[in-house]
Amino acid sequence: MKRAVYKMWMPLALSVTSLAVQAQQNKVIKAITVKGTVQFTDPKNQEHKVWLMKESLSGKPVAVDSCLLGADNTFKFNLKQDHQGVYTVDAFHWDRASFWSDADVKMELRGYDTAKYKVKIPHYNYVEGSYDNNFINLAVLNNELGYRRSVDEYNMQYYAKKAGDSSAWQKYMDTRKVYSPFNEDYNQRQEVLQRAYQDRPVLIYAIRGMAGTEAGEKYDKAMKLLEVLMVKYPWLTEAKQLKETIIYNMKQAMKLKTGQPMPSVKYPTPDGSLASLDQYKGKYLLVDFWASWCGPCRQAIPHVKELYSAYKDRGFEVASISIDTDKKAWVKAMSEENMPWMQLLSDNKDKTMQEFQFSGIPTMYLVDPEGKILDRYTGFSEETAVKVKEVLEKGTKAGAPKKATSIPMTSF
Repeated sequence: MKRAVYKMWMPLALSVTSLAVQAQQNKVIKAITVKGTVQFTDPKNQEHKVWLMKESLSGKPVAVDSCLLGADNTFKFNLKQDHQGVYTVDAFHWDRASFWSDADVKMELRGYDTAKYKVKIPHYNYVEGSYDNNFINLAVLNNELGYRRSVDEYNMQYYAKKAGDSSAWQKYMDTRKVYSPFNEDYNQRQEVLQRAYQDRPVLIYAIRGMAGTEAGEKYDKAMKLLEVLMVKYPWLTEAKQLKETIIYNMKQAMKLKTGQPMPSVKYPTPDGSLASLDQYKGKYLLVDFWASWCGPCRQAIPHVKELYSAYKDRGFEVASISIDTDKKAWVKAMSEENMPWMQLLSDNKDKTMQEFQFSGIPTMYLVDPEGKILDRYTGFSEETAVKVKEVLEKGTKAGAPKKATSIPMTSF
């Protein structure tokens, strides 16, 4: 009899828990406490500032508060809000962690990079918070693991190729059987996670990156999920904003397809005057979006120089457009790299990234003599150089649209 009663109570307990979570997610939370610690600070700086950023999910994050790190390496924010959403704690612009603001959160950040060679790519930070907040914890971890595996795969392929076609390593890479490619691993984990949280407002954190700019199954699914959130959570204003952004990005991406004219834009030169890309009509042009702080961008420059030197007398030009926000850093980098082609500085980084539809650099567009887009390269590799050379050797003109090449880059 006792056993039977126990079985009867189990579904009831689960039901009560489910109702409690349901009530929490429908409730509008007006205030929470955000606190944490930072393990390492920059010894060269006296003030160690921490920012609390509101993620709009459709544009640039907005700083809503900031504080100096305490003597005991702690920080605390009392967040007041209209409704819960996605926020990020940014420590010294070196480390960060995102969270869903429907309950008090606590985090431990590593902070300043103590390695000899510093890279501004945050490692994974777990945030203690609500049940819904765990969606962000898991989504961020999935992104981090996916990124690391993609870098590992790229490095293995690159060094195997350098070892030679007859090497045991290259033979292994050519014949190995992979249980599932890294992108399929990522997508499978992401799909399960989204199904588990499909009726929760925090799902908006993932929708921003799943729609893409191509019509199809993923795009339709993202828009359908947004519609559901807009109806179920009318206070979630970010859902409507994100829908508008996705529609804009799709329309903008269509303008950047192969065969479309390269947008006519003007940016400041080092001397402050404005210059456009229109002056290169009649020549092949490689437009390179980069920044002084971007390692892959700086590594690509010598290879672009080789292309420029080999083909400049055959009607090939290069134009670099920096998205630096620190003009001094831009000028310093130009001096160090000594690039013998036109240098331009975006006067609005976010607008430039939106107009040319990129979220990572280097991003390059190859334009034909008629001013039409031939191809787009995300990152730079030996394969990129081969493709550019092939176009220049054959005198290829813009043809049918084709997919962008995608390899490792600096993302932000």
